[in-house]
Amino acid sequence: MLRLTGAGLVVVTAVAVGWATRGVWAQTKAPPAAQPPTGKQVLMRDKLTHAKDVLEGLSVEDFDKVAKNAELLRMISKASSWYVFDSEEYHRMSKNFQEQATDLERHAKDKNLDAATLDYVRMSLTCVQCHKYMREARAKKKP
Repeated sequence: MLRLTGAGLVVVTAVAVGWATRGVWAQTKAPPAAQPPTGKQVLMRDKLTHAKDVLEGLSVEDFDKVAKNAELLRMISKASSWYVFDSEEYHRMSKNFQEQATDLERHAKDKNLDAATLDYVRMSLTCVQCHKYMREARAKKKP
């Protein structure tokens, strides 16, 4: 059985998240200069920035950085502009993300690298699943 240490998990996570989010960066680029970004676009860019900062903190075992950015991610996920779709599935994923951010913050404060890294992986998977769900739901709504 393969056993990964905290550092090994960070490397595996970085590769997995980088692969999974490669299309997300393209979707969240700033809109043309003539149109200011929407609140949702700003929120998603902020979420990506804080997620990147969590990964950076995990990589160098900067637990304060991890905890601070986990808290910010949790706060972002509670913003009214976060809720863009009214469905049971969407609300479940949002709640999961908030719980995972809370776990990440707690494990960072406990200086538990392995648990915090797993929390980051869980959060990242929830993000990817939610974005996939939203794309599919929007595609079904189009005539």
